[in-house]
Amino acid sequence: MTLFQLLSVPVFLKYWGVELYGEWITLNTLTAYFQMTDIGLNTATGNSFTFNYVRGQFEKCTILINNNIFFILIAFIAIFLFVVGLGRAGVFVHLFHFSLIQSSEVDTCLFLLFFQVMIGTFNNLLNTFYTATGNYARGIMIDNFIRFSEYAALLLSVVLKFSIVYVLLFGVLVKLVGFIGKFIDSSRFYKLSLGIRYLRRAELKETFLPALSFFSFPIANSLSFQGVTLLINFFLGSTSVVIFNTTRTLVNFCKSSIDILHKSVWPEISITYGKMDILRLRKIHYRTMAYSVVLAIITTIVLFFLGNLLYTTWTRGAVKFDPILFTLLLVSLIANTIWSSSTVLLQATNNHKKFSLFYLFAAMLIFIASLLVLAIIKQVRYIPLSILFVDILLVYYVVKRALSITDDSLSLFLIGVWAAIKDMLKLVSNIFFTISR
Repeated sequence: MTLFQLLSVPVFLKYWGVELYGEWITLNTLTAYFQMTDIGLNTATGNSFTFNYVRGQFEKCTILINNNIFFILIAFIAIFLFVVGLGRAGVFVHLFHFSLIQSSEVDTCLFLLFFQVMIGTFNNLLNTFYTATGNYARGIMIDNFIRFSEYAALLLSVVLKFSIVYVLLFGVLVKLVGFIGKFIDSSRFYKLSLGIRYLRRAELKETFLPALSFFSFPIANSLSFQGVTLLINFFLGSTSVVIFNTTRTLVNFCKSSIDILHKSVWPEISITYGKMDILRLRKIHYRTMAYSVVLAIITTIVLFFLGNLLYTTWTRGAVKFDPILFTLLLVSLIANTIWSSSTVLLQATNNHKKFSLFYLFAAMLIFIASLLVLAIIKQVRYIPLSILFVDILLVYYVVKRALSITDDSLSLFLIGVWAAIKDMLKLVSNIFFTISR
C-alpha cells in the first residue's frame, strides 16, 4: 500500500501536472471531515465488543453492533442531506476556486467521496468480528487487498486519462465490491443478527462517551493535517501544497512499518485487557515502544542521508526538494513515534477520554502556529517546528497516562523497554549469523 502511495505521486505529476494534482489533494482533504460521521462509535464499539466477547457475553455483543449500525445509518443520512443542501446552494463551488477542475464537477466529486467514506465506515465495522475471534490478521489482509484494488483502479484511470468524476466513480465501485466480499467472509466467524429488538439505550450510553472521545481524533487530525493543507493552499497556492504534502508523504513512509506494528498489537491489547492480564499488558507496551523507536531511528537515519536523491527521483524533478522542511519533519517523527506507541494502549482499552481532549488541544496549537507561520513568514519549511513542539508535549502526557493503566513506574518501564531492545538486537544478530553461515 505504501509503495502504491509513493508510486501515485510521479504518475499524478506526469499525467495531471502540479496544479491539477494540487487541486486533487485539496479536494480529497474533505474526506477527513466525512470520516467523522460515525463520531468514533466504530472504534469504541469494537473495543467493547472484544471485551465482552472474550468474557462470553455474546448477547451484549449483538446489542452493541446493532446500536452501532443504527446510529451510523442515521448519522450518514443526516450528513448526506446536509451535503446535498450545501451543494444546491453552491457553497462548494464558491469555497474552492479551482482553475482546472470544472465547477460543475465539484459537487459530484464530493458526493462520490462521501459514498466512498460511507462504504469504508461499514467495512471497518466488520473488523470487529475478526478482532474478537482472533482473526484480525485475516481481516487486515482483506482490507489490504481492497486498498490494493482501489489504488490500482486509481492509477489505471489516471493513466487512461479519465475525468476526475469517473476516477472517483471507479473507486466507489471497487470499494463496494470489496465490502460485499468482506461481509461474506466475516460471516464465517460471526453471524450478524439484525433487528430493532436488539437496540438498547443503556449500551449506547455506555459506548457513547468513549465514542465521542474517539471522535476528537479525526477532528484533531483534520486540523493538523487537512487543516494545514488548506491553509497552505489559501496562503501560498497549490504548488506549495504539493511540496509540503509530498515531503510529508516521504517522511511518513517511515511510519508505515510502525503503524503496522501498532495496528497488530491493538487487538492483542484489547483481548489482554478484557482478561485483565496486567503483566502481559506491560510486556506488550514495552515491546511496542522498543520496536517502534528502533524502527523509527533506523529509517530516519537512512532517509536523512538519501532523502534528496529519493525525493528528486520520486517526483522526477517536478517538485523542488526543501532540505529544511524534510529535516524538521524527520526530527518530529522520532517524538511522534514515542507518544503514538503508548497511545495504542490508551485507545485499545477505551482509556483515551482525557487524552483525546489533550490531543484536540494540541492539534489546535499546530493549526494556530501554522497559520501564524504562513501569515508572517509565508514559507512552509518552518511549519514542522510547531508540530515538533506539540509532539514533545504529547510524549510527556501520553507515556504518563499509559503507565497509570498498567500500574507501572517510569523506571520499570525504561528497564522493560531496554530489555526488549536487547532481545530485538539479539534476534537480528542471530538471523545475520545464520545467514552468514
